[in-house]
Amino acid sequence: MRTTDHHVFLSMPGTGTLGAILARSLATGQAALGAAGLGKAVLGPVASGGVHVDETICGRAAAGMEGFFPLAEARAFAFARKIRGPVGRLVLPMLPLDALYPRLWRAQAARREMPAFDELAPHLLAEPRGWFDLASELIATLAPRETILLVDPTPAEALAALVPEAELAAPASVEPELPDTALAMLQRLHRSGITLPARQLSRLVAFHLRQPQPAPIAAFSELDAARLRRQFAADLDQLTGLPCVRVGAAPQPVVLAAE
Repeated sequence: MRTTDHHVFLSMPGTGTLGAILARSLATGQAALGAAGLGKAVLGPVASGGVHVDETICGRAAAGMEGFFPLAEARAFAFARKIRGPVGRLVLPMLPLDALYPRLWRAQAARREMPAFDELAPHLLAEPRGWFDLASELIATLAPRETILLVDPTPAEALAALVPEAELAAPASVEPELPDTALAMLQRLHRSGITLPARQLSRLVAFHLRQPQPAPIAAFSELDAARLRRQFAADLDQLTGLPCVRVGAAPQPVVLAAE
């Protein structure tokens, strides 16, 4: 990779705090990035070469559930115009849709009133746009020298894919997911127009983390989930057929387990 290249990690809704963890790791590792000739770590587009963590191109969680990030291509085009330089490495975290859609619902349910996931499931299953459409648009627009697709990566895996030359350390701890019983209570509060102060919300979450959890509040049926996993496997197969695209940080073929 050339020192003027831009290396881009696209932070996706549904991956929790992954983007924020990467941004912190890159910020504390500026000296290592410079020594490896990778430039500075930056948030958003800048004209000089560097390592970018971008959370604007794909958009928010709601955009994923309505048209599967329909504005990503236009935003990627605007990003490419602002950086005015070659993209060396594009790293895109991915999740099978049977896991991603529930996470997108949960991310919104924590903040505002949402329709029940079961009511939205038929609409989500009928969405014609998927990972191949999104990723192929991003690749065509940003024109990276290499594209690395990561399936539900850890922070360490994401850093290894984005800046392997720098060997940066990533935090091992992961923020606990909001329990379903807490989400159900928050939805009742949202419907009543009640917003909890931050301290009270923290106490609520801590209490529910100790409680037994029921069946998932947001999930597809077993049959629909299997269909979405097959679709994801087919999308990955198509994407890895494109030039300079691979799955996983290490440049070696990855074998997907059969359903």
